[in-house]
Amino acid sequence: MRHVETRHVTLADQAADRYQRFAFELPEGVGSFEVNLEVEGGPDAVVDLGCEGPDAWRGWSGGARRTFIVAEDDATPGYLPGGVVAGVWNVIVGLHTLPGDGADVCVTVEMPALNRPDHGPREDPVDRVSRGSDRDLPAPDGMRWFAGDTHAHSLHSDGALSLWELANEGVRSGLDFLCVTDHNTTSHHAHLPSVGARHGITLVPGQEVTTHAGHANAFGEIGFVDFRNPGQQWADDVAERGGLMSINHPVSGDCSWLHAVEREPGGVELYHSSWYEEPIATSALAWFQRWSHDVVLIGGGDFHNRSKPLRPGLPTTWVAAEECSPESILDGIRAGRTTVTAMGTYLNDGEARPVHDKAPILIRQDEDLLAFAAVGLVLISGSGRRLVVDGEGQRIRAPREDGPFRLEDSHRTVVALSA
Repeated sequence: MRHVETRHVTLADQAADRYQRFAFELPEGVGSFEVNLEVEGGPDAVVDLGCEGPDAWRGWSGGARRTFIVAEDDATPGYLPGGVVAGVWNVIVGLHTLPGDGADVCVTVEMPALNRPDHGPREDPVDRVSRGSDRDLPAPDGMRWFAGDTHAHSLHSDGALSLWELANEGVRSGLDFLCVTDHNTTSHHAHLPSVGARHGITLVPGQEVTTHAGHANAFGEIGFVDFRNPGQQWADDVAERGGLMSINHPVSGDCSWLHAVEREPGGVELYHSSWYEEPIATSALAWFQRWSHDVVLIGGGDFHNRSKPLRPGLPTTWVAAEECSPESILDGIRAGRTTVTAMGTYLNDGEARPVHDKAPILIRQDEDLLAFAAVGLVLISGSGRRLVVDGEGQRIRAPREDGPFRLEDSHRTVVALSA
């Protein structure tokens, strides 16, 4: 059985509702379906793709795909398998950008599906050479500092790597943990424990709640956070479900944070990998001056593919936790036991990766900061106070209300960040 619907969508449609529903009726006893999307409108027509079942959200692939499959036993990465029940389903077409005269959109649904989902290469685990937590940094009693990256993508959204390939990239970067935060979906969550155990890295479940007005990571097994709702509802829903939300790359081209919130979320990805493109930029710091200073600061690599040298861990977020489990890592972040390193990097065969044992780092102890691998660097407070570090492990008075604190080199490049 086939269902076809063609629609001409315009800027007026986008203004009325960016997320257009293309409804289809799934008959009783059909255990799968396959959706194909065609768009005619030239390069200015950037259209996203997703799916909503009769009673729940079923997945999202954004602009990364033009087809997906949902079956009882499997689904295309980005989509949830099972629950293929009779009733009215909706293909969600997101109108990201359109030309002035609109675009033609055609949705075709095959019932049952004609193909099977592809989850990408199941790469064998690589040998681990290093682990960030091997660095013996002073931590609270019963805890250790674990090195990770809070922002990464896979085939479950617009990443180019399978979960197995992504896990290997984290291991090659010496990371203890990697948060997998695919866009507007939780389909990857079910796979993370087995993939992480196989490859020897903790994979933390997350989702990047993504709209044209800004992105935020929602961490934890908290269910789908509906990106079609206002940003304040994201923050409230995440808090009510016991998760943690951080605003992503708040100053980053057309992905900058524009949502209005009265009750701020718990974290901010203040150091994003885009900072490497202009290392002396201060726009993120300027933005943060108007933000609440009691939020948790983290860094995110936002790794998608191997087209650029940066690999996971640039920057690295360090978390002081009792153990390297997803729950313990998220507890540490929620409690504010974080610090971010950005330099201490090596380039080999066109790949840039962190060197954890040599990275300049700031470790908070109450109202003080300890500076390691930082001799000759300049410590700068949020209010602009400056101090040249002249000793290894130097203890510096650094009241939290005067944060964030950063280490800069002689070229004014930010190499480390702490609340």
